[in-house]
Amino acid sequence: MTSTDYLRGSCHCGRNQYIVHMPRGASETAQIVFDSDFRQRISSAAPLSAFLRVPLSWYHSQTFAFFPDESRPAIRRVFSHPAEQHTLRHFCGFCGTPISYWSEQPRSEADYIQLTLGSLLTEDLHGLEELGLIHSDDEDDKMDIVAAPRPDTGSQLIGRDVTGIPWFENLISGSRLGNLQTTRGSRESRDGRIRVEWEVTEWTADDDEEASSGKRKRGVADNDDQNNTA
Repeated sequence: MTSTDYLRGSCHCGRNQYIVHMPRGASETAQIVFDSDFRQRISSAAPLSAFLRVPLSWYHSQTFAFFPDESRPAIRRVFSHPAEQHTLRHFCGFCGTPISYWSEQPRSEADYIQLTLGSLLTEDLHGLEELGLIHSDDEDDKMDIVAAPRPDTGSQLIGRDVTGIPWFENLISGSRLGNLQTTRGSRESRDGRIRVEWEVTEWTADDDEEASSGKRKRGVADNDDQNNTA
């Protein structure tokens, strides 16, 4: 067992990749942040922005050029709004994925960085609950989990696998968002020549009943029309 947990992330095209070195026992320092501020809403083009807030010293990033003419500044772009000169937003200059948000206001916040939750690898998103960053409802049903050895985290490209996130699905369960569940996945061969993608959408039974209750059958509608004309 190592003394450090790793969380990995990347942009959609894979040119920007990062690793968060999280010391064991220090998970309370990291936070999951949901931000509905209008500035975050506009920059992420989503009504609710989700971040992993960690100390800046835990964060290590690297860029991978796919072609010789791709420079680091072109891959890792930085934006600072004229009205927010105290903030920096990093995103991929090729696929456009938002990666991180940094602010020095207040001054104490300058020692932290907020990483977009969606840029984390799927398997590491699953692990947020094990690390104690997502509190489970089953506090009394705990068990010791021994982490499997992680592969070498050197300079290498990492792939992505897109599936559902159970803790997030539990978070929205019972809400209007929870009535519609969509699971997406993808697999790619090692040589990159074959790629398979799938999507499964599920509706709850209550949705079907509510949808059908607001519509009349054709026969009933025809009878009503005849009665009205009579």
